[in-house]
Amino acid sequence: MAGPVTVDTMTKTTDVPQTITPKDWRAAMGYFPSGVTIVTTWDGETPVGSTVSAFTSVSLEPPLLLVCLDKSNPIRAPLERAGVFGVNILHEEGAQIARCFGGPDQTQRFDVHAHRAHPEGAPQLEAAPVFIDCVVENIHVAGDHLIVVGRGARIEHTSAATPLLYHKGAFPKLHPPE
Repeated sequence: MAGPVTVDTMTKTTDVPQTITPKDWRAAMGYFPSGVTIVTTWDGETPVGSTVSAFTSVSLEPPLLLVCLDKSNPIRAPLERAGVFGVNILHEEGAQIARCFGGPDQTQRFDVHAHRAHPEGAPQLEAAPVFIDCVVENIHVAGDHLIVVGRGARIEHTSAATPLLYHKGAFPKLHPPE
């Protein structure tokens, strides 16, 4: 596995007054539908993972993506130490997996959901039709979250399954185009 990662703590301050409440912000951001991923890494020899919907591609050359993690997310410190993480993109029947990895109980996630890993790679959920193994490129502090930029090292795309969506606190089904 890669070594520990340095966190970029550079911040910009502005004089813009805070008029948006966290409740208002959550409601507005929840209106935007997103895909659902499980970000995985290692805590020593133990696999750990968390549901993350803040995920996007950043660059084709080199292949970079980003995920955003709450600073209090339990996988934060293990991810920083391991220097690797995996993005498991869930299929539309994966709502139960998303709830399991999004809940507070960290202990039985990988007992219930089978996984595997390539040497030097992150845990890969067997149920995920798309998996991207990443090496941490940068970590940036952004408010109460971290922006983790990963360089794609390996991809497994095993299915043409329809992705799981998250919208306004629920998992709606994607309707095929007419």
